[in-house]
Amino acid sequence: MQCVGARAAKIESVATSVLAPERIPSAELRPQNANRRAFAGFFLIGVLISTPATTLLVWNYHLQPPYSVIGGHFFSYALGVLLALRTGRLLLTRLGAHRLLALSALAGAIGIMMPEFSLPPAASALRHASFGILGLALGGVMAATFQLVQRLYQQDAAATVNVAGGLMGLGALLPALFSAISYSWTEFRGLFVLLALIPLAIGLFVFRHKPAAQVSTLDLGFVDVLREFRSPVHLLFAALLFFETAAELSVAQWAPLHLVLSSGMSPAAALYFLSFYCLALLTGRFAAQAMLQRYSHRRLLMASAAMSWMGISILGSANNMTGAALGLALSAFGFSFVYPLLVERIGARFREYHSSAFHGVFGLGMLGGFLAPALIAFWAAYSGEAAAMTLPLVCSFLVFVLLALLWIESKISAARVVRS
Repeated sequence: MQCVGARAAKIESVATSVLAPERIPSAELRPQNANRRAFAGFFLIGVLISTPATTLLVWNYHLQPPYSVIGGHFFSYALGVLLALRTGRLLLTRLGAHRLLALSALAGAIGIMMPEFSLPPAASALRHASFGILGLALGGVMAATFQLVQRLYQQDAAATVNVAGGLMGLGALLPALFSAISYSWTEFRGLFVLLALIPLAIGLFVFRHKPAAQVSTLDLGFVDVLREFRSPVHLLFAALLFFETAAELSVAQWAPLHLVLSSGMSPAAALYFLSFYCLALLTGRFAAQAMLQRYSHRRLLMASAAMSWMGISILGSANNMTGAALGLALSAFGFSFVYPLLVERIGARFREYHSSAFHGVFGLGMLGGFLAPALIAFWAAYSGEAAAMTLPLVCSFLVFVLLALLWIESKISAARVVRS
């Protein structure tokens, strides 16, 4: 009787799955939905990173640059990112990654649209607010995205990092390219309303789907990651991320204004050069993956750090389009190799870190990336714009020095292991 009953139950379950496939539990589909939302989040991170660089020319800051005001804008952005990172664990606990990503995307749409309606002579506080909202949105998107990508990261960390980098590069390219085309045709009329449709669409896309099942590993926030850095090696890696991202993003944020002021380019040409920089970063990420299989990772890391330093040196002193293009190309290709290799080394050295731990680590780098443009602006107010590119040059040199220190530390550690 038991065998007959078990066989009948099995037949009934098979018939149910064939005749009524819509009854498959939605939880089985949630990992795929979480992956789609995570990829959308990485794309949105790129959009939110690239947008501030276009606003400086929209607000006609290239005519009479108010460097202190520009520094205040980027400082507001950094404060927004820091606030979102500081409250990331609380927001994820209360809202969940699904709702946090949707709300952050909608906040990003508001922040992107605000520059359209805050042109001078509007109060500068309105422009500060737009940068602050963009920073809050970026921090929230990072917290949710790194939480949603955990399952995919555990399956294949290398492929996840590659796809994420490509999506972020594509997202960063769109605002730069749209702004260049818009200035050439209509002088930015309606540009930010058009760009705001991207985070708005992502927010509505996320809201349409059911929330994904929450993962068991809680996110490590900004402060928690700092507490994890107990050894000198942790601090070296943290400093590397900070200065590398500071150099990479300060070039991206400051390049359009710098090219207009130092090389005499039109705003449209400067924005096309920014698009070229973003495209070089994007293609360099994929070129790095092909070269990683043929060359030593440590040598590639050191060579790319030296290349980025050389590119920033050329860009800072360039007074024509040829020098600017060469400087942007060298710095972009150098940066495109440094960051993936650096993340790879962190993952290989600290295998106990899960993907959401990189929310805090990545956020630390983002904070450096938006504090650096603020410091550049304040420095330009004090010593002139010609000296502004000195700061990313110093940051790039510090990356090279820190990489050398990490190489020495690895040699010492290996010698200790052999002796023991």
